[in-house]
Amino acid sequence: MKKLPLLLAAIVLSGCADQKILEKVGFTRTISFEKAEDAEDGRIKVSFSLPKTTQKESIFYSTEARSMRQARLIFDRQNDRRIVNGQLRQVLFGASLAQEGIWKHFDSLLRDPSVGNRVHVLIAEGDVAQLLNKKYPQGSTAGEYIDNLIRTETKVMDVPDTNLYTFARDYYDDGIEPVATILKETPNSIIIDGIALFRGDRYVARIPAEDKMYFGLLRGGVRAGDLFLDFPDKQYSSELSTLLYFASRRNVKATRTGPIMDGLGLKVDLRLTLRGSLLEYNGDLHLERPEDQKKLEAEAARFVQGKCESIIATMQEAKADGMGIGQYVRNTMSYREWKKLDWPEAFSRAKIDVHVEISIKDYGKIQ
Repeated sequence: MKKLPLLLAAIVLSGCADQKILEKVGFTRTISFEKAEDAEDGRIKVSFSLPKTTQKESIFYSTEARSMRQARLIFDRQNDRRIVNGQLRQVLFGASLAQEGIWKHFDSLLRDPSVGNRVHVLIAEGDVAQLLNKKYPQGSTAGEYIDNLIRTETKVMDVPDTNLYTFARDYYDDGIEPVATILKETPNSIIIDGIALFRGDRYVARIPAEDKMYFGLLRGGVRAGDLFLDFPDKQYSSELSTLLYFASRRNVKATRTGPIMDGLGLKVDLRLTLRGSLLEYNGDLHLERPEDQKKLEAEAARFVQGKCESIIATMQEAKADGMGIGQYVRNTMSYREWKKLDWPEAFSRAKIDVHVEISIKDYGKIQ
């Protein structure tokens, strides 16, 4: 019985010790990599953001180093907490650095067992360190703000949910190229500014933010998106309309029409099916008439087709197959043929036809 008080005291003291250890841990929320000004010996600018307990403020460190690990050692010398990566949510790469290639920095994250595979991979324009260290009216830290922004946008699948796992998967898969969401700082917020197209590990082209929904259609499908159709000229009967809560499906068929090594003997039919509700319309059509409803569906399909063809032209010019067409082409040939094929070059020359079908299930409560 005399040993029981000692045992209880040991348990209480051990709990206190654990609490003190947790207070000394710095959980990294965001890591960024960007080109350093006048850097020598391959040095880059590395920044760490560690939120405080309140989640309203963060501790920010930035330095020039040759790798993430070297930067981490520098941060350890000036920080009173033990920095860990268990709560890492996103990694940002500066656009200029991404244009030169990011794999050697990416590989360091993949090798670290404390870094989860679902960490968001993002491209940032401008001064990345300033973007992370700035306070925004939303109230939370920049890292928490970015995490919520990306999670919200990726739910409808118009913005690719690119994380460490999906980026590495597409990097190693020779039938598709990686993509990533682009972020940009504004005076009062952080905004999604487009989709970055990669060839290998190099950022080679971008899809504008206003076309991100069309890219979502091409890459695989949209679950519950909003599509604003701003009809450009008098070839259309309407000025604008908005298709809300629509969902889409994609069907890809690759056909070999001749020698495929130069890409000219390849034909791809890309069929997109959209179905949703029309809750905004500005034009001369009378939508209570079935014939005008069919006309609007046909014009909307022609508009979406034109947008998708423009995005495909951008990808073909950059030789960056962000849609994964190569995965379907690969299934039409033997492994030996595929390994001999220069797919980026063949993709740039392939004939890709887009077919769009739009079905408007309702026209608002007035109808």
